[in-house]
Amino acid sequence: MKELFYSNCPVANAFLPAIKLFPDWFARREVQFSLLPSGNAVTHFAFRHPAYFRLGGEIPPLLSEGLRDPGLTRLIGLTPCRGPEGIFVRPDSDIQKAAQLAGRRIAMTRNAIAVLHNLAGANYLALDPWAQTQMALGSWEARGLINTLATAGLSIDEVEIHEVPNPWAAHDLKSAESSASFAPKDLFFDPASPVGNQQVAALAEGRVDAIFSFLPYGAEMELKGYGRLLLDLSKLPGNEYTSTWTVSSALVESHPEAVQSVVETVVEMGLWAASHPREIARAHAENLGVSEAAVWKGFGADFHARLVPSLSAEDLAGLDNTQRFLVAHGLIPKPIDLSKWVYDRFLRDAQGAEPAPADSR
Repeated sequence: MKELFYSNCPVANAFLPAIKLFPDWFARREVQFSLLPSGNAVTHFAFRHPAYFRLGGEIPPLLSEGLRDPGLTRLIGLTPCRGPEGIFVRPDSDIQKAAQLAGRRIAMTRNAIAVLHNLAGANYLALDPWAQTQMALGSWEARGLINTLATAGLSIDEVEIHEVPNPWAAHDLKSAESSASFAPKDLFFDPASPVGNQQVAALAEGRVDAIFSFLPYGAEMELKGYGRLLLDLSKLPGNEYTSTWTVSSALVESHPEAVQSVVETVVEMGLWAASHPREIARAHAENLGVSEAAVWKGFGADFHARLVPSLSAEDLAGLDNTQRFLVAHGLIPKPIDLSKWVYDRFLRDAQGAEPAPADSR
């Protein structure tokens, strides 16, 4: 049985519930998974491992392929994320529309501020993979602010930017390496509250007027009464983000049958998920350390029915939108040729494969 490793960001996918609910589905296909050990946390951003699957945000794999190590990974699946995202204000704030952000105090991480200013003064290329990726992850906040302001004809020069860290962009490698596990619930303690997130604290205490958030963390913050979403960017074009599934190229070359088995199992779980919403929400909530209500609000009411991975032109266009933002802000030198990065054989073959025996379900 081939031992494989994985890690995941706090995004929806079919792999996670398969691992959590039915590990025997993988065992029947003679593969065994282990969560990436905390001591090897750097792999989550550097990808330098011969038998590694990563399911998560687009930015780390785009940096690996487009900046540091072209060819180290292959792109084998995408799962679009369609939950609410954007700028949050206090529930009792007088800010009701984007135009009213003019002159207001916006919390941004140091990483996001660097991205907003196209890395001016940052020695970006000299950074190690962890620090480099952390800086690039500021793109979520930066893009969210830029696109929100643009709906009102405003620019970043018309708001006050205040540097305030959040748990993600401020997560140093030593902390990740010493965490109880590499699951999001162990990496980030209560990030939707003032206790675990300095940006939420700054908003709650009135030290800033707005922050950016998304995923079930933003939803949990809103459900707890710490924030109100000002404008849902997911409803507007140009704000797509995608759960991106990559695998070590070395594994594709040395054990393609193992990769095929994994993809078949995940496709099967995606189909199963469509009729098992409770189990899927529970698995994601447990992994993230948030409520099931936050999962439904943060991922979308039908997210369980959209978990079969895809490599469609539409989904690749969403990925391309993110990489164009990275290029525009100096985070990767030029667009990746996605057609050369994609390896679609596994997904095509899996979608024509026979399902596992009924008694395993």
